[in-house]
Parts: sequence; structure tokens; C-alpha cells
Amino acid sequence: MQSESEIGGLDAEAVDKVFARSLGALQECLEKGAERLELLGGSVGFFLKIDSDGRIAHAHLERSTLGDRDTERCMLSALRAKTWPKPIGGSTGLARKAFEFDPPKDVRPPTDWDPAEVQETVGKLEKALAECKGSGSGTFEATAYVDTDGSVLAAGVTPPDEAGEASVDCLVGVIKEAKFPSPGSWPAKVTFSL
Repeated sequence: MQSESEIGGLDAEAVDKVFARSLGALQECLEKGAERLELLGGSVGFFLKIDSDGRIAHAHLERSTLGDRDTERCMLSALRAKTWPKPIGGSTGLARKAFEFDPPKDVRPPTDWDPAEVQETVGKLEKALAECKGSGSGTFEATAYVDTDGSVLAAGVTPPDEAGEASVDCLVGVIKEAKFPSPGSWPAKVTFSL
């Protein structure tokens, strides 16, 4: 009689090799995003569930200060396109990896804004944000680039868990429609909780 648990182990060295081979594709996503927003850069932390065929069954960002959903989505797609090591002793393996990306162009960084700068605006968005979250629980983290006129140049959101991934696009849409205070003469970047 043989039994298999749901969560198995993964060969860490083999997983690291796939992440290393993915770095070029991830960088391409960043460069494509930087064509729209030259200030683009930040850290990303990936969470992957790998099935028994070595394919990604689920992927989301556990954390990100990149602040551009299109670029984040591109990076997740790049990882999904790879073949991963098969889990050992279970039907699913879990993999995590974080990367730091500098803006691909030599540009002045955005002003680093304190979350208190956007608190009032986020408070006004509470109803729309709650509708996006539905019955989900936990704290989402958002990163946004705010232009000199208070409009949002780009935004990204990381969910508290796997189930929260379904709410991310809706939350990004609400943030991108918002009008924030002006950061002054240069765009700002801010990370805040939802």
C-alpha cells in the first residue's frame, strides 16, 4: 500500500536553477514595463505551487514593491512557461524566491513616500476596495507610483494568501482610478496596506 501526501518536497537546487534560467525573461518583463514607466523597479517575492507534472498549478506574488500589475503579471507568466522539478513524496510542491530589480534605465528614483501621505485617499476608497475583496480576509499590500498631478501612473497589489489573488486586478483598478495628493515636482512611490 502506498500513500502520498498533498504537499511534497522539491529539490531546492533544481528549483534554484529554474529560477536562475527564468531571470532573463523576468528582466525582459521589467524592461517592457519600463517602456511605459521608466521609474519601474523594486523587489518581488514569488510563491509557486508545482504539480506532479512539473507545471505551475498556482502562482502569486507574496510581496512586491514593483508597483506595476502588468509587469508582475508578465513575470508570473514567464515562470508558468518553465518546466519545474516534480514534487517528491506529494502531489504538490511549494517554491518561493525573491528578486530585486533596479530600474533598467539610469533615472532619478521616484520620491519615497510615507504611507500616511495616501491614508486619507485610501480611506475614501474603502467601500470600493471592500467590494473587490469580497469575503476574503487578510491584509493586501499595494504599491503605486503617483504622478505630480496626483494621478496614478502604475499600481500593483500583493494578496495575503492564494485565495486573495482573485481580488488583485480589481484592487489595482480601484487604485489606478484614484486621485492622490500631489507629491510635488517629481513622481512618488508609496507602499501601503489595504
